[in-house]
Amino acid sequence: MFRTLFHIGSFQIHSYGVMQAIAFFTAIYIAVLRGKREGIKSDTIFDLAIWILVSIVIGARIWYVIEHFNEYTSNPFDIFKVWQGGLVFYGGYIGAVIGGLLFLKKRKLSFTKIGDIMAPSFAIAISIGRIGCFLNGCCYGKISQRWGIPFPAREFPPPYADQLRHGLINQGATHSLPVIPTQLYSTLDNLVIFVILILLSRRKPFQGFLLWLFFALYGFHRFVIDFFRYYEGAAKALKIMTLSQAMSLCVIIVSVIALVILYRQHKKVKG
Repeated sequence: MFRTLFHIGSFQIHSYGVMQAIAFFTAIYIAVLRGKREGIKSDTIFDLAIWILVSIVIGARIWYVIEHFNEYTSNPFDIFKVWQGGLVFYGGYIGAVIGGLLFLKKRKLSFTKIGDIMAPSFAIAISIGRIGCFLNGCCYGKISQRWGIPFPAREFPPPYADQLRHGLINQGATHSLPVIPTQLYSTLDNLVIFVILILLSRRKPFQGFLLWLFFALYGFHRFVIDFFRYYEGAAKALKIMTLSQAMSLCVIIVSVIALVILYRQHKKVKG
């Protein structure tokens, strides 16, 4: 809706970048508070957050470019314009796991302990970040006259540009056809996940529970929301489902297996 918030001279401040920054610092703040209760120094959380942030951006951007490769064939340098939007969670997830594991191995820290501390931060970061997606117009849903929201032609948002390219609206149209605001549904869903994780924090049955529960809940959310998302190109390569839905199923299965294994280990140790 508002891709550019304001200008400082000729420099544009994009709503997407601002919301991602708010998401990042909110996530760090919550993680630092939770880390203190677990005896983890704030410097460790900050260092880990930087590793994860860089890894997320690289992984999420690579996945997005793979799904939308045709958009970059004529302007390959646009690949590096991350501030304009275009990040896919599961690419970021893979990047975060790789970057996080490298950091934890280097610092000799427990993956499950740190994961439980960070899990609520992941959820709230995605929740806030999706508001940036809505303001930017990316990650939008399918056309729906009943449940959709039209995007104004101002600043040429993705729904408007895509519909114009496919001949669904005419040149000079003031708005796009209404599309399902899947970004806002994701904001709400991940806020609910955040609340669930916070409520369970002090009553978690074993270490690693919050982390793998987050992955399972997010995987379920993403699998469902993708039925309403608009995709084209490589994102629909599997025909029967999107690449993100296939990844979601894998994440759900791995998460459930991890929870079962950790539960049995905990029960065995407990006696």
